[in-house]
Amino acid sequence: MPQEHHGPAPVTIIVNTRPHPWEAKEITFEQVVELAYPGQPPTEQDTYTVRYSRGHDGHGAGILTAGHSVPVKKGMVFDVYRTSRS
Repeated sequence: MPQEHHGPAPVTIIVNTRPHPWEAKEITFEQVVELAYPGQPPTEQDTYTVRYSRGHDGHGAGILTAGHSVPVKKGMVFDVYRTSRS
């Protein structure tokens, strides 16, 4: 007997060239950073830049900033850059 699926069907997004399944309709800056650098909590010296492309119309490409989110689409690409001050 098949199991019922109550949430949205997962789509595959690409974060720093790696595919990740994503079930939510949106993704936050913080969630993208966690996918890019799992288990590596940011420090005061770290600055992240998140660029995305292949998104929905009106949100096709851009920069995602801390505290914000963007609607997710199958095949959406995120590039996350970490800069550390020394």
